[in-house]
Amino acid sequence: MNSGKEFSRLYKSPEKVVENIRSVFNRCDENELLNGKDWYKHANLFSLALAETYKVSEMKVAGIISALSPQKDWLHNKVLAEEFLRTSGKISRHTSMQTNKARRILHYSSSKEDVEKYLNGLKTINFFNNIFNPLSREHVIVDRHHIYLSVGWDAQTCTPKQYEFLKETTVIFAKEVNMIPSELQSTLWVCWKRLKKNETKTGKNT
Repeated sequence: MNSGKEFSRLYKSPEKVVENIRSVFNRCDENELLNGKDWYKHANLFSLALAETYKVSEMKVAGIISALSPQKDWLHNKVLAEEFLRTSGKISRHTSMQTNKARRILHYSSSKEDVEKYLNGLKTINFFNNIFNPLSREHVIVDRHHIYLSVGWDAQTCTPKQYEFLKETTVIFAKEVNMIPSELQSTLWVCWKRLKKNETKTGKNT
């Protein structure tokens, strides 16, 4: 599949992507709706707790969590961030690239713009902002799972233009269901994990 050509078609028909998002959202159960909506609020509370414990600003902590998030599930992400802060950045069990980003955030950032500059990635910048301000309506995570449920095929990454397009379609549907875009994204993520897990068990496509 040529994903570039497929995206070019979707740019002309964003309602198709919105319908894909709606299809997954309609399959969310009650617990997924509740847990998904509060996901970033809980992440923010975790960030606040680390900030208080290790006397580091909440902004830096949220940035460090995001820097240490790629290719890690949330529980592992939290363990890595806590260990990093507990050792003042001396210990990090992530890649050297992400560790260096976390260390720059810890030692040199003095503004939100600094944190975003050191993160230097659309997913991590949006993840940082969602944790730092769960009420933000400007930031949405578009990860592999969100790409798949939005367009119907598996892709590890997308281009900045594709990211912005999927972000915009998520915002459109979030308005339809009266949710903050990040709340919608996290709700879809929780539901999508269940659907894919069931698909693996049954051997059927979602």
